[in-house]
Amino acid sequence: MGKAGTYALLLLTAIFWGSAFVFSKVAENSVPPVVAAFFRFGFGAIIGVLMILVQKARSPKFVATPKTAWRETIILGLVGVAGYNLFFFAGLSLSLASDGSMVIPTLSPAITIILSVLFLKERFRKNQTMGLMITLLGALTFFSAILFLPSTGGMQRLLGDGLFLGSAVLWAINTLLSKRITSRVDPFLVTTYAMVFGGAFIGIIAFPYLLHLDFQHLSWKFWLNEVYLALFPSVLANWFYYLGVHRIGPARASVFMYFVPVSSLIIAGIVLGETLTLTQFLGAALMMVGVWLVNRKAKTLKTETDN
Repeated sequence: MGKAGTYALLLLTAIFWGSAFVFSKVAENSVPPVVAAFFRFGFGAIIGVLMILVQKARSPKFVATPKTAWRETIILGLVGVAGYNLFFFAGLSLSLASDGSMVIPTLSPAITIILSVLFLKERFRKNQTMGLMITLLGALTFFSAILFLPSTGGMQRLLGDGLFLGSAVLWAINTLLSKRITSRVDPFLVTTYAMVFGGAFIGIIAFPYLLHLDFQHLSWKFWLNEVYLALFPSVLANWFYYLGVHRIGPARASVFMYFVPVSSLIIAGIVLGETLTLTQFLGAALMMVGVWLVNRKAKTLKTETDN
């Protein structure tokens, strides 16, 4: 698979993750936040393990465990699955889904880049920096309508947004850690086992809530929603993201996070009846131009290196 295929997978990742803001909010209408997180990643872990077992049955030589990276995989599970989603679902219960789709995707790439420069010694030239600036400008433009509309919520909403910021920091750390692991281990194995460990940790926290949960009042629509969240925004999206980090690096892969708020609001329009303004469409266009500039410069740099 070439770069075009990798970019397509990262775009799908953004769409799946964008939908997670909407459908996670739907799930929280029926169960406590930590229970919704546990069902999502518990199902995701089961689906991932089943896919690994099928692959192992088809090819007995297939290595089905991250033998050389158990410790790192467990850390990814605690940081990128458990930590991120405990902050995310808690923030979702206090604030708006639109706030989360703004704070996390917009700030996470910037934090990732800062950490990359500090710890991975990555360097960015003028065109790449300009691309990031344009993408950030697009994100600010896209959400300007939301930011300046009168809103309620007070300190509770502010606390929720602070939890979203915590999710953004944890995801940036997860992105950098995954770069080291996926260079040695199949990204799907990393995705699945991180989900197993992260989901198990969330399950420990969710256990008291599960004891008092009235399962009979949960409709088939709720379970269908949870299966969707487990398969697409969890298993497939995380796998695609780790593949992208492995192939084009954490800084460039994280830029695609800017598409998450775009897809989130589009899906929210379909599911919740919200509409996009002209300003938001302009912001989306700027984000796409910014991502194109970053990756165009990256291609040029690779050519110079090859020569």
